[in-house]
Amino acid sequence: MKYVRIFFAFAGVALLAVQFIRPAKNHSQEPPGSGIQSAFPVPGHVLQTFRRSCYDCHSDSTVYPWYAEIQPVGWWLNSHIEGGKRRLDFDRYATYRPMRQYRRFKDIIEQLRQDEMPLGSYLFIHRYARLTPDEKEEVIRWSGTMMDSMRAHYPIDSLERNRTDPRSSR
Repeated sequence: MKYVRIFFAFAGVALLAVQFIRPAKNHSQEPPGSGIQSAFPVPGHVLQTFRRSCYDCHSDSTVYPWYAEIQPVGWWLNSHIEGGKRRLDFDRYATYRPMRQYRRFKDIIEQLRQDEMPLGSYLFIHRYARLTPDEKEEVIRWSGTMMDSMRAHYPIDSLERNRTDPRSSR
């Protein structure tokens, strides 16, 4: 019984101590002209869908819930945000090379069709971020149109690498 009390006392002190170790918030200002709407014509309803369902993890505009202030939950959220922005950052989309832009459009289509985005863990708390079938179809259709537009302006081999090419990693 004594060891159980010592364990819980130690765990309580450790939990209290980690509250002072906080990750930096995801709020920065990108130079004008680097967002997705600077490189591609994004209809208002598609941009609104992105802002509501994607921007918390895929932009510099994260809206933090109250529980992000509790550690280690804040660390876990921060790792999701950093990972999401590494994969796709709407605020830096115009700075991507055309091949990466093209691949991200393809990824958006695939992940929406397979119901992989937004993440289930995100939707559990943020029910407002759930996309309706019509919203998904609008984003998929728009992304496909942007891919078509890119194919009209760039040679296809500059947009898609051979899958056997070791440089074709995402």
